[in-house]
Amino acid sequence: MGHSRSSHIPGTARDARAFVHSLVRESALARPDAVALTDGAGSRVTYRELLERWERLATALREWGVGPEVPVAVRLERSPDLVVAMLAILEAGGVYAPIDDSCPAGRFAAIVEDLGAPVLVTDRETPTEVRRLVGRIVHPRDLPDQAAPRALVTPPALHPDNLAYAMSTSGSTGRPKGVGMTHRGLNRLIRWQAADGPAGLATVSFTSTGFDVTFQEVLGTLATGGRLCLLSEESRRDPEQLLAVLEKEGIERVFLPYVALGQLALAARRTGRVPGSLKHVVTAGEHLVITDAIAEFFDALPHCRLDNHYGPTETHLVTSLTLDEDRGAWPRTPPIGREVDEADVHLLGPGLTPVAPGEPGEIHVGGAALARGYLNAPALTADRFLPDPFSPGPGARMYRTGDLARLDGDGLLHFLGRADDQMKVRGYRVEPAEVELALSRCPGVREAAVGQRTLADGIRVLAAYVVAEEGVRPSVSRLSAALKQSLPGYMVPARYAFIDAMPLSPTGKADRRKLAEVPLPGPADRGVTEPDCATLADAVAAVWQRVLGHDEFEHDEDFFDVGGDSLLAAWVVTELSQLAGREIELSVILRNTTVEELAAFLAAGPATSPTRRPASELITLKPGSAGNVLYLFHPLGGELLTYRELARRMESPVRVLGVRWAAGPAEPGHEPSLEEMARAHHEQLRAVQSEGPYLLAGWSFGGVLALEVGRLLRESGQEVAFLGLIDANPVLDPLSGLPPVETSYLTLLGQVLEEVDRRAADGEDSVDIAEFSSDRDWVGLMGGAPAAGVKAAHLRRSLAMARQSMGALVTYTARRYEGDTDLFQAGATGPGLRAQLEAGLRGVVDGSVRVHEVPGDHTGILASPHVTVLAEAIDAVLENIGKGNDSDGS
Repeated sequence: MGHSRSSHIPGTARDARAFVHSLVRESALARPDAVALTDGAGSRVTYRELLERWERLATALREWGVGPEVPVAVRLERSPDLVVAMLAILEAGGVYAPIDDSCPAGRFAAIVEDLGAPVLVTDRETPTEVRRLVGRIVHPRDLPDQAAPRALVTPPALHPDNLAYAMSTSGSTGRPKGVGMTHRGLNRLIRWQAADGPAGLATVSFTSTGFDVTFQEVLGTLATGGRLCLLSEESRRDPEQLLAVLEKEGIERVFLPYVALGQLALAARRTGRVPGSLKHVVTAGEHLVITDAIAEFFDALPHCRLDNHYGPTETHLVTSLTLDEDRGAWPRTPPIGREVDEADVHLLGPGLTPVAPGEPGEIHVGGAALARGYLNAPALTADRFLPDPFSPGPGARMYRTGDLARLDGDGLLHFLGRADDQMKVRGYRVEPAEVELALSRCPGVREAAVGQRTLADGIRVLAAYVVAEEGVRPSVSRLSAALKQSLPGYMVPARYAFIDAMPLSPTGKADRRKLAEVPLPGPADRGVTEPDCATLADAVAAVWQRVLGHDEFEHDEDFFDVGGDSLLAAWVVTELSQLAGREIELSVILRNTTVEELAAFLAAGPATSPTRRPASELITLKPGSAGNVLYLFHPLGGELLTYRELARRMESPVRVLGVRWAAGPAEPGHEPSLEEMARAHHEQLRAVQSEGPYLLAGWSFGGVLALEVGRLLRESGQEVAFLGLIDANPVLDPLSGLPPVETSYLTLLGQVLEEVDRRAADGEDSVDIAEFSSDRDWVGLMGGAPAAGVKAAHLRRSLAMARQSMGALVTYTARRYEGDTDLFQAGATGPGLRAQLEAGLRGVVDGSVRVHEVPGDHTGILASPHVTVLAEAIDAVLENIGKGNDSDGS
């Protein structure tokens, strides 16, 4: 691939300021004690700490052979480790190549193979097919915690035309393609941004790590001495949580795709909350439409600036428009503005001839904005990166974007759409051919085409048009599930229409104009055959829309994949209970996670004849091999939502089943003992899996249950290959270090339960018990504080179950367990208490006790970011089962 040269851009091999990481270093040296990074949960990293950490990693990378033109693949959560990795790779002279977190294993392997990356930096288990492709896999925590090395200098061999990063985009061939951007292009972007607005703004990191706007967020903030707040994935997906973070952190600038901006504006309208600290909002990646909600949002922020950016991955930012301060003058669809520094924009017609002002033309971009090209794809590069006839520089090129625009009388560019079939979804580029190829490989699909359709509020989604094999019509859920195995989430269609035959154009290709006229299935036409189910599906969808705050979900999409969480799930079952006229338990939404499934559950109604309900119930938390099952036992409240994130983060090829207490709390005087609960669970496990080896684990009270069930299994002659206690202890309480009988928890639970009953008797349907749930003991017992205003019926059941379980634990005497255990100990527990807990456990375990320390406190180890470490630790133990790994950990 050739290099893009531009004679008017300063920077030589010895000019360190030609490199963006040098600008960040200057910020760090000028304000070492200033806060560089926060995470919205109280963690802070100063510029001094950031500099030390990235220099340490950069030193290691260079020792491992990373230098100019050497790519380093990165798959990390949005955390300080991600920022450290980005800066360290640039410092070492390597090529930063982020892999999106939603990337399936096969696509992950294809990207790494195309990169030829010798090093992968990651914080999670790596798929086998990827491990075979890289020589070294590095976890940020694997580096020795030593004093920072001598300050590095920019490698003498590094040139501004060397690659700085490689971004993967959708490819028309069915494989993703990598775009290689040079230091010259990255430097011009960050320098333009620094000059275009006030320096040092507190900025939130919202953008996906695989989206190039992340460089504007991270490097544009740190290069000017600002503070970067790293959002959790939950806060990214929940507009109301994002609002809360913006307010709490005093965020001044945010980069948002159009859809996310619209959701934020709707959340602000719904809640009446506006983040008054905001000074600058930048939107990019999709066609901006000023909806009523967006207009109201900025009316409430008169001093906040809104910028509309445009630029494909191959050029990054090309044009920018700052909307007028007069909100009333904002057009419904604003232009994309004027070209920014060192980006040359040409509107060209046939024969690469310029079009007249006002006429549509295809955008071609020249200048320093250009990427070098597509990695290892010279033919594709030559097709899109053309010789630039408008540049006096020898060898200059321009990129053919495929985007159409026109120039108005004020010199502003107006985006008109695509000249080809390429689409933008949530800011990401999507080549329909890649999705169509994946669809055509799904069982039951004869032909498939993909288009883009507009739903309510101007939201654009992917729509699939499917011609099924004769006599075989695959379900939407199966198609979606199959596509998620090979495509990232944003490339999976949100709507499916089954058609009898594919309409063809005169050239024999799918006629996309006719496809755009095909009616999309409505709420009552989603594969539900019974009229009552269809009606209920509408009602359930309306509940979801109220709870989630948006309607961007398909009737066969998982609630937890479209923004749901455990607190919102409690709201859903409350609403469904009112809809059905009977109490519906929280576990229902774990077994029935889609609108269709919930509608079918409601339509079924109560059983027509009384049957004995089993006290123990199994619920799939993570699908997998039926011959390799990990059972997670319920904590005090009897429910399993606590484990959902852990199950999702685990990479081991196991099916994860939650073991739930389905009988509910018993009447006073008839409460089961812990041994009786364990026997019920033991009976259920043997009914599902008659022979070992068994894999058992549990957190807190659930760990004690797992221990007792393991003892029963071994007594019956079965093998227990894994018994994991997650901050659990059968002898001493992990929070206080006291024997359970000496704690005050049973009294505390009883007091809160009495207060809930009193308020319910007074007619209060929603109960706020914040005064009882503000201390560490309560949070530790219940796995977190309940949401304000939680419905009394659900809170009462949870409390009654917790009190029953606590009573069982108080009277339980652990008998000896003749086997090995793995203790996953909360790192925040003090060393003295840790020693007591370990000694108490060893007193009832005849085998070895392997201790694995996990950062976080008793409840924090099951929440992000520490749950990732816990999942990795469990994965590592499960991987070693059968390898003779019997050493005693510490």
